[in-house]
Order: sequence, then C-alpha cells, then structure tokens
Amino acid sequence: MSQDQLTSANEANQEKLPSYPFPFADHSLQLPEEYDRLRQQCPVARVHMPYGGDAFMPTRYNEVAQAFADPKCGAIQASDGDVPRLEAGNVTGTEGSEAASLFTVSDARHNKLRRVIGPAFSVPAANKLRSRVVEVTHGLVDDMERKGPPTDLFEDYAIRVPMTVLCEMLGIPQQEEHLYRESARIMISTTASSEEKRTQAMKLMQYLTPIIKEAQANPGENILGLLVRAQKQGDEVMTEPEMYGFAMAIIGAGFETVSTTFTNSAFILLQQPELVAQLRTHLDQPEQLAKAIEEILRVTPIGHGRPRITREPVQLGETTVPAGEVVFLTTHAANYDLAVFPDAREIRFDRDMQPIMSFGRGIHACLGQQIARMELQVLWQTLLTRLPNVHLAVAPSEVPWREDETLTFGPAHLPVTW
Repeated sequence: MSQDQLTSANEANQEKLPSYPFPFADHSLQLPEEYDRLRQQCPVARVHMPYGGDAFMPTRYNEVAQAFADPKCGAIQASDGDVPRLEAGNVTGTEGSEAASLFTVSDARHNKLRRVIGPAFSVPAANKLRSRVVEVTHGLVDDMERKGPPTDLFEDYAIRVPMTVLCEMLGIPQQEEHLYRESARIMISTTASSEEKRTQAMKLMQYLTPIIKEAQANPGENILGLLVRAQKQGDEVMTEPEMYGFAMAIIGAGFETVSTTFTNSAFILLQQPELVAQLRTHLDQPEQLAKAIEEILRVTPIGHGRPRITREPVQLGETTVPAGEVVFLTTHAANYDLAVFPDAREIRFDRDMQPIMSFGRGIHACLGQQIARMELQVLWQTLLTRLPNVHLAVAPSEVPWREDETLTFGPAHLPVTW
C-alpha cells in the first residue's frame, strides 16, 4: 500500500471512530446514550481524543475498575510526550515545575508519600473536621437568609465550604481566594497551554514559599505542618519539592471537585422535589444519609474522565490493549453500568450500593475522598435543614452554564430561592 493509500485508510478509520468527549445536551447532566451503546456493542472502545490521537475507553464497571487498579496502567508522565488527551497542553499534573508531582514519581515512591500524608485525609480526620464544616455551612446560610433570595448556591455556598476547610487545613490565608481559584482553573483547563500552566504553578509556588518557610520554622498542627515535619526527616521520607507539590495539588484540586459535585448534584435533585423530600427524611440518620450521598455521587457527572497509559500489554475484558496506549477512564460510564447498578439512570437512595467509581481505584484513588464525602453530607444536611423549601429560582434552561474549557462541567452559577 502506498503512503497516500495508507494516509487515506487512516483518515477513513478516524471518521469511523467516535469522538470523545461525548456531548451532553444543553443545560443537562443526563449521561449521553453513547455510553450505553458502546457498553453493549464495544465495551472497550477506540475513541478519537481532541489532542494527540486515539485512546482506548472501557465503559463497563469491571474493566474501568481493573484499569484503575492494574499497576500496568500507569499514570501519564511528562516523558510520555504527545499522548491522546483532552487538554491542549500536557495532561494535567504532568506540566513540570520545580514542585514535584505525585504523577511523576514511581509507584513505590507514590505509595510511600501517600502513607506519610494519608492520616490527614482518613475517615477519623474527616470526622474531626465535621463540626467545623457544620459551623461554616450554618454561617453561610445565615448570610444567605440575611441577604434574602435569590442566591447563588455555587458562589454563596458550595465553593465556600471546601475553600475554608482547605485553607484551614493548610494554614494559608483564605483572603487569597482569587489566587487559589485561578490556579485551580488553569490547572484543569483544556485550553491553556503547557507554558501557561507552568507559569501559574510557579506563581502559586512563589506565593507559598514564605508561608512554607514560616511553617518550617514553626510547624503547626495542620497539613502544612505535617508536610514540613516529614520533609525535615530527610529526602527518604519527603523532599522539599514533593512538599511543595503536595500543597499545590491540594489547593489546585481540592475545592474545585467538591464545589462542582455539590452544585451539579443540586441542579439534578432540585428538579425532582420528591427526591429532595426523600433526602430530607435521612438528614438525622447518619448511615442512611451516607448511603444517599453515595447514590448522589454515583449519578452526578462532573468531568470527562482520567487517563492512564499501559506500560505493558493489559487484558481488559476481551480486549488486549498493547503497551504504550492511553486508556481513558470515565467514572460515570462505570457508575451507570446496568450490570452493577440496575436501573442505573434512576436515583434510588435505598439502592443496595456497590462501591462507586467516582473517586477512582487503586494507588491513585482520590486522596481526599473521605473529606469530600463528609463535606457533601454536611452541605446537604445544613441546606435542607435550614431551607427545607429551597428550589431553583429559574428554569433549568436558564441556569448559567460553564464554558466548555475545563476538565469539569456543569452550572457556572445556580440561582435558588426558598
């Protein structure tokens, strides 16, 4: 076959591949039916990514779980180069800077670093923070009531809670909110160049330097103090660049995911008053509330997925993925697998729940998932206790929507009244 024929064949093949991400309907968080079709017809599909070429994408729960947990499906590193991805620049977390990233160390080093910091994100640690989150949410509702309806459930409530918690956990000024939010926005941008991401990372690192230096002189009882004490034990435990990397990752990702999850879930639930009424009956039942929050997490999409790269051939179901291929893991595809979650498009707070995939699996599972669960529980508990009649202030079609330029999506603002 000549080069021209080969090029034509490749172009024809590209046209047959579905392009990812699959578009959601306007002002909707209903999962596109393309996931269901692929799950039935081609459960480990080949899809065309916006940048870098084609990737494999499993759509069934078991294969997604396997890929997350299999060490042969490694985190993408800067050295992997121009891989299939969502971002115009490098894959988020691999841009490279003086601060070391969890994504750029070996699995063994990654595990060791997580063991150092893990206790600060455990269930007991989350429970210890709960009373402060309760206090913060009630204060925010007080402000909302004083101001009167309507209010923006994103700006006036959802984002304030994780921002306050993370600033206090790190011991950094909440007054610099604009910097943290800008850093998070650039970090998860799909349109920013690698250079723009590096520049923003350096800006945040320079801002953190005097704060970290002060913490090194007087380490407090917070995460920054924990990082400092670990770094002082020597490079074998934690290097100074790794300490910076941890602090920056916590700022960059921590409040963005929780605030988006809550806002998106509120957009879904507030259109179904009967579900809000059901949720209210569980507010004083900790086990039932926790179960309801898991179901809310299951049905609430907030982003398009996470990439891995095969370091060796990997068998996913009936498909062998060669070494060096990107496997794009869509957690909401797994969370809607009918074989694991019957009637998956229905929200059932009494569902006999299997473990959800929202936080990933394996060594790279979300470090802050227990704190995120606790915050979501309190956000809903306080809101529905204080404002039991809360509802959308505008039609769903009039809710302001985010521009399609970040790894997360959903309402930019959520006007509500009561």
